[in-house]
Amino acid sequence: MQNFRNPFCESNPYPLLKIEYDHTNYEDMLKHTAKCFNSKVKDGYMYLPPEYGEGYMRLILLPNGLQAIIADYTLHKDVLMQRKKVTSDYFTLRFDEAFTPTDTTETVTKKEIKDVQGGGTKSAVFLMSTRFDWLFLTTKGTKVRGINLIFSREWMETFLGVEKVGGLIKKYLSLKMSAFNYEPLDTEYKRLMGEVINTTTDQVFETLVIQNRIMLLLERFFTRIYKKMSNSNFDVKISNDDLERLMIVEAELVKDFSQPPPGIPKLARMAAMSPSKIKTVFREIYGLPIYQYYQKHRMNKAKAMLLSQKYNVKEVGMEVGYSNLSNFAKAFKKSFDQLPSAILSNK
Repeated sequence: MQNFRNPFCESNPYPLLKIEYDHTNYEDMLKHTAKCFNSKVKDGYMYLPPEYGEGYMRLILLPNGLQAIIADYTLHKDVLMQRKKVTSDYFTLRFDEAFTPTDTTETVTKKEIKDVQGGGTKSAVFLMSTRFDWLFLTTKGTKVRGINLIFSREWMETFLGVEKVGGLIKKYLSLKMSAFNYEPLDTEYKRLMGEVINTTTDQVFETLVIQNRIMLLLERFFTRIYKKMSNSNFDVKISNDDLERLMIVEAELVKDFSQPPPGIPKLARMAAMSPSKIKTVFREIYGLPIYQYYQKHRMNKAKAMLLSQKYNVKEVGMEVGYSNLSNFAKAFKKSFDQLPSAILSNK
């Protein structure tokens, strides 16, 4: 696997550890994460030191070339994980459970977890492309259990057998679709996860059992995705070339929030589509109208900047294109039901 390394980690003034990474190799990513936690990787395990939490993250290198991280830990500090986008075609498939105490006075509220994640589901399975940024905020006291997998497009196409599944899943892998990337972590998913995380098999067969259960998780996820996308109600009429151009449009749209967004005519020219077609197709693929999508990610960037505690409200407002702080505050409150100053006051 290639690795585009730009490691970053920082402890902020209030109890938050921010970890940025852009690795496509989980062995390197785990080493970087361990460094941020002031820990080390030994025999594939990274144990959290007491000041950050208890539990572990474990690297699994499977014989079929698949890499996985198994996580089972409880945090003693707020942690913000941010994957930075890369240009190569890799995908991460995450099976996550996060249990947050109900009687908590954490610095960051559970609603803010929902806002930063963009979904609010604390138990879910979802697929993401490494071509896009991703944020995950976990608060102090949260118990995390999960299995994360990373693979290249070539690996996945070989696994799926593209000739058999046609273009449906291939299209899904080309997109960042806010309305379609989450699936509930049901009983069967949880059973398979439990057999991976809490393996009781003799050590001689442990790798075999883990590989088998992980492949069952993969098979189940993509089988369900294929069935959904085969449904007549989910019919995205767009060519692969159009998809590639639409991804360029999306990247241009969210490239620089300090400037006004490109107009529909410019975006349409970039996509080689009519204005009416690009508005229709963009909504079908990304789940929101163009400028609602822009505003959602604009406010998410503002939220992430405020959570870092490195910027004041004026600096954040200017960075996301608001010269009038009153307008910024109104837009922020509309998105998150709280004023931007409320986040900075939670130190």
